[in-house]
Amino acid sequence: MTTSDKEYFDARFKNSEDKIAETRAALEARIDTRFNELRAELHQTIANTVKWCAGIVATGLLLYTTMLAFLMNNSVPRTALLAPAGQTAPVAASALQPIVIVIPLKSSRSLP
Repeated sequence: MTTSDKEYFDARFKNSEDKIAETRAALEARIDTRFNELRAELHQTIANTVKWCAGIVATGLLLYTTMLAFLMNNSVPRTALLAPAGQTAPVAASALQPIVIVIPLKSSRSLP
């Protein structure tokens, strides 16, 4: 190999090395740009997820509070709430009758 061949190959590979370096720099720039876009998209997605979760929790609490208030307001009869302090609320006639449970005795048993 002569010096002229060496210079020829060095010049040729130098040109190729320059092209590879330029291509590498362009690819790194594209990759960095894409990563920054993905990072921004990820932050946007996280923000939307937090927003929806907070909205769902707030809606659940609102529904729970509404149902609890409705049930508490409708579980106690109005007549018991409207009775004066010293009087009892009127009671239906069927509520005054005692409940009697009859248990039949077997004839084979003897009573003590």
